[in-house]
Amino acid sequence: MKSQKAYDLIKEKSKELFFSYGLRSISMDDLTNLSGIPKRIIYRHFEDKNALVRAVVKDLIESHERFFNTCKASAKDAIDEVIKQNSEPFEIWTPIRPRFFFDLENFFPGPWNDLEHYKLKMLEGIVRNLKWGREEGLYSAHLNEVFIAEVRLHQLVNCLQPQLVETKKWSIHKFVVEFTRLYLHSIATEKGEKLLNSYLESNGLHHR
Repeated sequence: MKSQKAYDLIKEKSKELFFSYGLRSISMDDLTNLSGIPKRIIYRHFEDKNALVRAVVKDLIESHERFFNTCKASAKDAIDEVIKQNSEPFEIWTPIRPRFFFDLENFFPGPWNDLEHYKLKMLEGIVRNLKWGREEGLYSAHLNEVFIAEVRLHQLVNCLQPQLVETKKWSIHKFVVEFTRLYLHSIATEKGEKLLNSYLESNGLHHR
């Protein structure tokens, strides 16, 4: 019989190892030896390594999506939604080393496609926010929404590159804040600028 507690423990131990050493470097035997979880328990919950990797990626996506949905539901306006997105969801990616994404793309096509599909959902959410901001008069009426959304998505994805963070000695959160500031200032109207500056001030995000 499957146990939710065991299922969650296997996923958490797998994340620690996969994020640190990559997917190819950690075998199911390694997982058993390093986590102390018997192999028979692991295979009771996951039929193979691909299923385990898929579960780990699904967890990452769902935690990110839940937070973004919360931001959408609680936002007063389009700018407020983007500002709210500056916090915690990106910190969950901090422990992930570059090898994890390399292995995922090259050796685990199913989970990688899940991640790529989620990026398309993120793109749709950015376009929706841009339309909302234009309707409110907070964003420029002359935006190429598809192009701007692509740029914003690349900003967010680049924030998840650990080697970039290490080079500049910045946290992922710091990168997100700086990219977001740049993004919003580039698309805001005069009305939007006033509101943006008010939000940045109240959230302590203005440059000192």
